[in-house]
Amino acid sequence: MPPKSRKHTESTGVDAVAQKHWLGKTVKWSTSVVTEIMHMCMGDSARTTVQALERLQYLELYLWPNFTCARSNDDYIVSVLLMLSEKHEQGLQSSMWQMFSNDFGELFDDAIGLMIRIMQDEVCETVLDAWTVRSIVVRFLVACFSSIETACVRDACMPLVGVSLWHHVTPIVRDRSMEGVAQLRKFWKHESKKWIVSAKVSEAEAVRRTRDRDFVPSLVRDLLRCVREGEHDVFVAGMLELLIDLGSQLATRRYVNLLLDDWKVAELCACASYVELAQRLRNVVRFQVRDVTGQTLTASEASDRNYQRLVDLQLVAFEKLPDELDALIVAGAGRLGIPHELNGLLKVLSFEQLLEFAQAVGVRTQDADGSVYDEEQLRQLFCMHFEARTSVEDRARGMSAYPDEQVLFGSVVTASDAYGRASSLEYPVLALPKLGLQFLSVHDYLLRCFELLRIESASDISSDIQDAVGRMQPQATFENSEEVHFEGWTRMALPIKSLTITDVQRPRVGEQEPSCVRADLIVDLSGFTDVICAEWDASVRPRDVLILAAARAGGSVAYVRGCKVEARVDDNEGAGERQFRVLLDCAQYAQDIASSNGVYDKLNVAIRRRPQANNFKSVLETVRALMAAPPRVPKWLEPTFLGYGDPSAACPKLASTTVSFGDTFVSADHVRATFAEYAGVDFVDPFASPCIIEYPADTTGTVRVQSSETQRRNVQANQLEFTPMQVRAIGQSMLPGLTLVVGPPGTGKTDVAVQIVSNLYHAYPRETILLITHSNQALNQLFAKIVDLNIEPRHLLRLGHGEEELDGDERYSRAGRIDSYLERRTELLSRVQQLAESLKVAGDMGYTCETARFFFVAHVRMRWEQYKKNGGNFPFAAYFGDQYVEGQESQCFNELQLLFDELAEIQPFELLRDHASRADYLLTQQARIVAMTCTHAAMRFGEFQKLGVRFDTVVMEEAAQ
Repeated sequence: MPPKSRKHTESTGVDAVAQKHWLGKTVKWSTSVVTEIMHMCMGDSARTTVQALERLQYLELYLWPNFTCARSNDDYIVSVLLMLSEKHEQGLQSSMWQMFSNDFGELFDDAIGLMIRIMQDEVCETVLDAWTVRSIVVRFLVACFSSIETACVRDACMPLVGVSLWHHVTPIVRDRSMEGVAQLRKFWKHESKKWIVSAKVSEAEAVRRTRDRDFVPSLVRDLLRCVREGEHDVFVAGMLELLIDLGSQLATRRYVNLLLDDWKVAELCACASYVELAQRLRNVVRFQVRDVTGQTLTASEASDRNYQRLVDLQLVAFEKLPDELDALIVAGAGRLGIPHELNGLLKVLSFEQLLEFAQAVGVRTQDADGSVYDEEQLRQLFCMHFEARTSVEDRARGMSAYPDEQVLFGSVVTASDAYGRASSLEYPVLALPKLGLQFLSVHDYLLRCFELLRIESASDISSDIQDAVGRMQPQATFENSEEVHFEGWTRMALPIKSLTITDVQRPRVGEQEPSCVRADLIVDLSGFTDVICAEWDASVRPRDVLILAAARAGGSVAYVRGCKVEARVDDNEGAGERQFRVLLDCAQYAQDIASSNGVYDKLNVAIRRRPQANNFKSVLETVRALMAAPPRVPKWLEPTFLGYGDPSAACPKLASTTVSFGDTFVSADHVRATFAEYAGVDFVDPFASPCIIEYPADTTGTVRVQSSETQRRNVQANQLEFTPMQVRAIGQSMLPGLTLVVGPPGTGKTDVAVQIVSNLYHAYPRETILLITHSNQALNQLFAKIVDLNIEPRHLLRLGHGEEELDGDERYSRAGRIDSYLERRTELLSRVQQLAESLKVAGDMGYTCETARFFFVAHVRMRWEQYKKNGGNFPFAAYFGDQYVEGQESQCFNELQLLFDELAEIQPFELLRDHASRADYLLTQQARIVAMTCTHAAMRFGEFQKLGVRFDTVVMEEAAQ
């Protein structure tokens, strides 16, 4: 029998302890058990042990029920924090805080007290070493500040990031931050008084105030000390993640950000080991938002703030050192914002003069421990303090939609692959943005989405590149070791014969990158079968994306770039060369030219990908375009969207509400049952569907029900008897604002959405509705139910792939709708000609929609007006034949008028000759219910924007995905 692995042995030991002490009939509490389990968490498979403890409900069944009697034990506190951190790593935030509603404040105080004792080098009774405990407490703080929407967590955490932190900020920097904010100055004055009268408070209160003031700065001091000494990487990474989280939420950023900026934490941590985390922290600290008020700065406001800082620098130089810094005083703002240029202007100063100048302009001259910076470090921090801050719009323009070799094979992608396989308690910290926190602005949300989407696509592209290059087997040539030839092959990649840049257009006004970069790409299909050649000819079409790689001997990849096919410029068939005109990424090309790396001469492999996996560029370009434009989220929705507003504020509060419920109700009893909690239900008219209902804001009023004046033809009434809660969701959705319909599977959410669309369609005949889902399958399910409603097929439009999977004879794609319109045109014009013949009007009146319209005005309407005026025989009796019934003349004329009105709607398709113009007109003018997936919406965003497409209502199915 093979020996058991160590992982299996330790897991079995944890199971045995669990069965003995808390999974049995009775819970047997003992602090020695906690210590024993802590010893199990010290091995190489500690992560596996902690995961097993989480599975065995160690925290819920054993640790937390004994909090009162065991909280004095340090091993117990560390165990609780460790299990909470594991729950946070597994994404269990929604349920992990429920058990702590009463005693979480005491647990938080114990954790902070333990951390303070360790920082003060006091003895702690725990089997783990001090730096491991520090890392565990930091992970616990990360989990807490990621859940400040929970009341008990918020009450415990927020005092640590209050205004008292500003006692550690340079006074001149603090005073400048309060300029123009009277309320903030009042807060600071009140805070300062606390320490003047501190002798009058109890000792416990004084200790608490000191803790709140000094705890975060003490953590930052430990962080900077570890970075300076190059030790304790796990603690450093955890602290950087914590500081990034604090700066990424308005509630915690307000006072912390000034401390981080004043102490230059991100700049001091920007060494090789933490460069990505430090850069992310620096971007968060410098994000264009007002820290105190949370107001988003526009690009011009951010630029004005940056210029004002440089003007203040020049004014102080003119006041303090006019002779020495005469060149700096007259220099342009653009030059001062470049670190090496500013450093050159400061070289004329001695170290003492530099110290005096730095203090005058608000640059900190001492580190967190109180030691004065040396001259080189002070110059570096001074120049970085006044470095021009890039706006979100400029950052967006400089981002490439194609992942390069640094993204594909960098630490983020490679570390994320091994993230779940970590064996020790040292959880890896990835330099990734988080979507679970609040957002500083709409641009902040878009920026995080862009980075995450690019990394997600990079993971798939990296696998495709490695597979293709591995199969092609690149080998060094005998004559030149730097040249490569390929001994293998793959159907998804080809050797590049040449790549020539043919057109680089000048940048647009206000931008740095070229507006367009074209190149000619020649690949070699020699030696491939006709089947593979046909695959390349069929799959590589305009707007497709190709990945270009520079493969080296042995299978490694030096560079990766991307391009979009603009056109194929050769007519070759079968084996041989293929020439494509491609568009390179402008931002990526500008960076390559600036670095002079000659990358485009070294690219030797062109890789095609499956179309389903190759839409990443369109999505990323859409997000990038949104970042470069003003925010498009409505003001009433923005606070809720960013995560810090009251969700109920996105819905109007009205004294009384009148809603067109359409055919939502199936009977009068259904209405009474739905509004049973109200004082009564008053039927103005006998119940009939469709109906309009007016109900008061509170249940003490009476609900009024009346029939709708809107008449529907060929009504197919709703047969579902919706529950009162479903009716409430339908009614709320008919009002302006945001409505969320939440429920487990099988509770009728899709049926509610369909009824909402039906009601909106009939209640607001001039408005358009957009249906959005995550997947084609969900969209087809929703769309199929809408098709069965009493909705004109000509008003329905289904965009994207998946339309062919719908059942029925009707086609709802753009091409299908256009064909239907043209077929309908032929049918209606034939009826017009029949009408003309019945009236004995000579000529081809049914030739075009225009002649039909002339025929209606000159003959049909004229005869109807004469008939109404003079009476006599009904002029259209011959056309209607046996269907004509005396006394229904008005209904007959209305039918004729509807015929010509429909032809008037079809007439633009007669005037527009090309398919693209017809499709654009269909989307912008005819379709009232447009359905597509969110991916298709992102891919076609630029097209919709150019057409000026606007929707009055958005219905999103599976919004949680």
